[in-house]
Amino acid sequence: MLKKSIIYIISFIFIASCATPKAIDIVRLDDDKMSCNELRLAIESADLSEDAAHSNKGITDENILSALFFFPAYFVTYGTSIHAEYNASQRKDHLLKLYLKKGCSKAKGSKYQTMISNKLKQLEQLKAQFVKGRIDEEEYLIARKQILIEFE
Repeated sequence: MLKKSIIYIISFIFIASCATPKAIDIVRLDDDKMSCNELRLAIESADLSEDAAHSNKGITDENILSALFFFPAYFVTYGTSIHAEYNASQRKDHLLKLYLKKGCSKAKGSKYQTMISNKLKQLEQLKAQFVKGRIDEEEYLIARKQILIEFE
């Protein structure tokens, strides 16, 4: 009984230590059909994915456990994190090109610039709350989406 418990615990730790960030697709079929707001949300989502992938590199609890139980797993985790970070960065570049191509960044006047400035401040405050752990990822994404919907 004790032997089975130890095996289960070690198996659980081993499996949990192999968790790596998921690499996102750089180009998706519906990218060309996105509105300016949807493009902004997708860029923000890619930025969040890039941050998550970057945070999984280096010395983390998962990487230490993977190095202890199966040393090559550390390099797999590190390589996967680099791949996920690269894909997120390339996705952001792709979406920014679409954003410019659609003319979403054209000058729209001083009232619009003031509104944008206020929305950016709200987004910065929201991201600060997320980084500090005051809100979880789901609350962050919903609140960010509500702020960005008001752009158009």
